[in-house]
Amino acid sequence: MKKGFTLMEILAVLLVIAVVVSMAVPVFRSVRFEIKNGQAKTAAKRLSEAMRTYYQVSRGLGVKQDCFTPTDTAGKQVVLAASSSCVSPSSDGIPYQNSAQSNSSRSNISQLFACGYLSYKDFVGLPYKFCTCNPIAGGSQPTVCQIDEATGSNTPLVVVQGASGAGSKYTASDYYIYVDQSMKAKDNAE
Repeated sequence: MKKGFTLMEILAVLLVIAVVVSMAVPVFRSVRFEIKNGQAKTAAKRLSEAMRTYYQVSRGLGVKQDCFTPTDTAGKQVVLAASSSCVSPSSDGIPYQNSAQSNSSRSNISQLFACGYLSYKDFVGLPYKFCTCNPIAGGSQPTVCQIDEATGSNTPLVVVQGASGAGSKYTASDYYIYVDQSMKAKDNAE
C-alpha cells in the first residue's frame, strides 16, 4: 500500500485555503486603513501642538492657513524641509501682533518641520490632506476648515481629509479628522 495524498485530497485542501484567503484579504485591508487613520489622528494632534508651541515661542506668530499631502511631491517638500531653512521667528524679541497679521505674513508649515517642531516620521506615507486652520482675527476660514463642529470660538486648528489610498471610508467627502481648541484629535464619526 502506497502512502501519500490523492489528487482530490490536495485539490480539496487548496480550495479550503483559497476560500480562507479570499475572506481574510478584505479584513487585512480594513485593518491597514484603520491603522493609517489612527496614525493620521496622531499626526493631526502633533501638528496642532506644534502650531501652538510655535505660536508661544514666536510670541504670537501664527502658521499660514495651508494644506499639504505628505505622499504628493509638494507635500514631501514640506515634510522633508531642511533644517538649514529654519528661520527664527522671534529674533528681535518683539512680540508679534496676531490680529494685525495677514495670512501671507505668517510662517509656512515647512517651518514647523525645519525648526524641529515636527518630525517627518509622523507624516511620511500618510495619504491624507492636512490643513492648518489658524484664523486671523476678523478673517475668514478656508473652506476646508468650515466644519459643523466649529461653533463660536471653537475653531479647529487642524483638519485632515482623506486622499486617494486612504481607503473608501476615509476618502468620502463627508468624513474628516479635526483637532479643535481642546487639543484632542476627533473625527466627525465620533
